[in-house]
Amino acid sequence: MGVVRVLFTRRRAIGSLLIRGVTWSAFSHVEIVIGDHVIGANIPHGVSLTPIKERLAVSSYAALVDLPCADPVRVQQVAIDQLGKGYDYLGLLGILVHSDALQTPDKFFCSEFVAWSFREAGYPLLRPELIGRGTPQNLWMIPAPAITQGHPLELLSQFS
Repeated sequence: MGVVRVLFTRRRAIGSLLIRGVTWSAFSHVEIVIGDHVIGANIPHGVSLTPIKERLAVSSYAALVDLPCADPVRVQQVAIDQLGKGYDYLGLLGILVHSDALQTPDKFFCSEFVAWSFREAGYPLLRPELIGRGTPQNLWMIPAPAITQGHPLELLSQFS
């Protein structure tokens, strides 16, 4: 059994504080690690590939989690196939009002993107009705080994 490494982060910014407060989460953002990059849904660019060093440099706290998966390459490929898709602002609003009716097809917010990628690859992490309302906290609660560091850039040692 392989693993898909997922990066959880937070920042000292108002948006991060709001997301963490509303979702009762230690983290405001989550992405899939691919080599020395992360892929995820980001404001304002949507689904994009970012060097992990760049992501960690702007984070105030971070954690790596290895989620068990029989075919990690499939999950990563499903995620890569979504590059360029937009950010789901309405879906993010749906979390606040506890409704998936606001979801926009072919657009994602961060935790929705990670959960969707696993599900589309055949390895669902959340029940289907939670995909569009899943938060970083929902994904963080999945039992899997985690590596955390007080200073996010110290996690770079995991990639050498």
